[in-house]
Amino acid sequence: MQVDYLVVADAAAAVEGKHYIHGAGWDRLLAVSFPVTHPMMSVAIRFRIGWTETNQPHEMELDVVDEDGRSILSSPPGPPRGVINVGRPHHLTPGEDQVLPLALSLHNLTFDRPGLYAVVLRLDGQDVGRSTFRVAALQPGTARPSA
Repeated sequence: MQVDYLVVADAAAAVEGKHYIHGAGWDRLLAVSFPVTHPMMSVAIRFRIGWTETNQPHEMELDVVDEDGRSILSSPPGPPRGVINVGRPHHLTPGEDQVLPLALSLHNLTFDRPGLYAVVLRLDGQDVGRSTFRVAALQPGTARPSA
């Protein structure tokens, strides 16, 4: 199983095999002071499942880590986890891949300090996707903070 893309956004949904993504592609959150709590961040992921990878469970985990690699989701309940197991529909052409769009939202993320952070996707314990962003202090005279 491979990851076609992992996109961080303000909001995302996966409905009927499609992603609906709002406010995607940002790489910076601005804050007036620290610690700061960001109300919601969504992650849109599209998996590609090969013909021979169907009907096999894969453990998935989504984490947010700081620049030292420490999870900021380490407090209970911790990083969202689950099992992905995609079947093989009878109408699928032999050898054909399938795609699985998934959208996850992370609420009330607390960033203790400015710095570089990353959303990290793990499958079966291995890092398979990453999107980095910076959390920075708002400088006087600049636009409204996004965090």
